Amino acid sequence: MKLFFYLLLFVAVVAFGLTFSLKNPQLVEINYYPDIVIAAPLVVVLLVTLLLGVLIGVLVMLMSQLRKRRQLSRAKKEILKLTEEVQNLRALPIKDSV
Repeated sequence: MKLFFYLLLFVAVVAFGLTFSLKNPQLVEINYYPDIVIAAPLVVVLLVTLLLGVLIGVLVMLMSQLRKRRQLSRAKKEILKLTEEVQNLRALPIKDSV
């Protein structure tokens, strides 16, 4: 059922993209810094912009996830060290202070 839903969603997005590209075939000029002009179809400009946004979002999310994994590994090492210390303290004989 989930696969069917994703397939249906994919077909709908592709159909929307195709109809959008057929209805908007005009060229768009992009004026970048001095003397750089790029002419491309509107659909290509929007698609490149969308893909760049997705790429930047994935990179930011990946950096955050890597930082969390590093924190988790540090915490696990600290837990191992503390449990070892507790086991060593439990193994020591108790002294009476009378």
